[in-house]
Amino acid sequence: MNRCPPWVMALAALMLSGVAIAQTPNDALLCAEESPVLDRTRFLRALSFDLRGTMPTVGETLAIAERDPEEDVPGALIDDWLASEAFAAQVVRRHRSLLWNNISGQRLINDQQVLDRRSPAYASRRRARVYRERTEQGREVYCANRPAEWDDEGNLVLEERESDGILQEGWVDVEPFWAPGTTVRVCGFEAQDNEYSADGTLCHSAAGLNKKDCGCGPNLLWCAPNNGGEILASFAESIELLIAEMIEKDDPYTDLFETRRFYVNGPMAHFYRYLAQTASLRFNPLPFDVESLPDDIGWNDRDAWTVVELPTSSAGVLTHPIFMLRFQTNRARASRFYDAFLCQPFQPPAGGLPPADDEESLKPDLQERAGCKYCHSLLEPAAAHWGRWNEAGGGYLDPAQFPAVHPECVECAERGNCNGFCRAYYNTRALTEDEQPYLGMLPAMTFRRDEHQHVVDQGPKLLLREAVADNRFPRCTAQRAAEWLLGRDMNQKDQPWLDELSYAFVHSGFSYQALIKAVVTSDRYRRLQ
Repeated sequence: MNRCPPWVMALAALMLSGVAIAQTPNDALLCAEESPVLDRTRFLRALSFDLRGTMPTVGETLAIAERDPEEDVPGALIDDWLASEAFAAQVVRRHRSLLWNNISGQRLINDQQVLDRRSPAYASRRRARVYRERTEQGREVYCANRPAEWDDEGNLVLEERESDGILQEGWVDVEPFWAPGTTVRVCGFEAQDNEYSADGTLCHSAAGLNKKDCGCGPNLLWCAPNNGGEILASFAESIELLIAEMIEKDDPYTDLFETRRFYVNGPMAHFYRYLAQTASLRFNPLPFDVESLPDDIGWNDRDAWTVVELPTSSAGVLTHPIFMLRFQTNRARASRFYDAFLCQPFQPPAGGLPPADDEESLKPDLQERAGCKYCHSLLEPAAAHWGRWNEAGGGYLDPAQFPAVHPECVECAERGNCNGFCRAYYNTRALTEDEQPYLGMLPAMTFRRDEHQHVVDQGPKLLLREAVADNRFPRCTAQRAAEWLLGRDMNQKDQPWLDELSYAFVHSGFSYQALIKAVVTSDRYRRLQ
């Protein structure tokens, strides 16, 4: 029995007979196929999304629609959008993917500086072991739930705890710097505000953290109510203000890597004044004089920004704390610069590296070690440009105070009894015979060849200028801009166009706005990808 509907059978018969049938009888109701080239309305919309992050307004769209059919989106409108705050915000977002400036997971504040809400008062978990004995189970003990008392000599009165005989002090009401006009209960030892300990140690120093008569200072200024989240967020915003300022003023893009301007707000000012010297990361010595900070900004002034001028060796975003905390070794800093701004990632060749014998594999100089030298022959001298900036921190080693070779550190390294200064900033141990000649030198000088020694003092600015001179930096900047706006990687066919973009970028005085305009007004941008 035939189960097909009659109309199906009729259609099949027509097809078999060769009669032409309209496949889509309602063609007139279908949308026309899009042109591979953006018309001016879609071009306006694409421009607005890319340059401002929003749809064009109704008024802007109507103004374009009412223009002569032969007229395109006016260049003056593109110029206005490129000079807007909205475009600067788009560029800031783009640079987040280049600088990776979200470091919210870092622990900036030393654990011994952090005050926690404990029972019965604020206390430092890490300093508790300095102030009081621990239980047999190794647990920290905090103060007793009573007001603190002092003897005639000004010492805290301690009483034995009934359960285990551990000596405890009471608590003190303190007005904390983070909440002026209020008071919080703070354990007596932590509430101490002595400037020096009994043996002359400066309480506001790393050594003071381990002194029983050193506390958190006046108004708890030397401690913090958390591990520094506000400060890290401020660092991130600081570098973004620098980028936005450069874009809005249309300053040369190279200024971003040369400027000495440094935005500082209240949490950052408080950090540099009171916490940096004893932070968990190395900010000592500070890269600027804290006395230059305005007196009227403090912890709660998150939106109060001031500009500080850094040393001449500072290199904009490349020596900004957010960059150096995100990339904590000099090798990582150089690697990120090469990848993000020179388009030269460090990676092994196709097919991998050749096998090496045991002798070659044990060479301490990575510029000569088999396998490693493929990248490190370039990476090591590049990393040395950050040689005067602390790794795992943001301190600056001024040549006037930190010569490349320190005679005292050479002498003590040979004797094997160096002080904390030499151990912190100079090579004082040689693990191999090849490292012996570098004792008493800055770590960045280790295995540094004669032709590369000057880069330590010249800093990252020299790295940038060399990359500008040989066109790697302009060309990579053009490539990164094109990749952003076209939404794809560049291929071999794009290379002549990238050469044209980089040439125009240089001749515009490194105007980033001009570079972006050249990309968005190109045929490649107008053609659907």
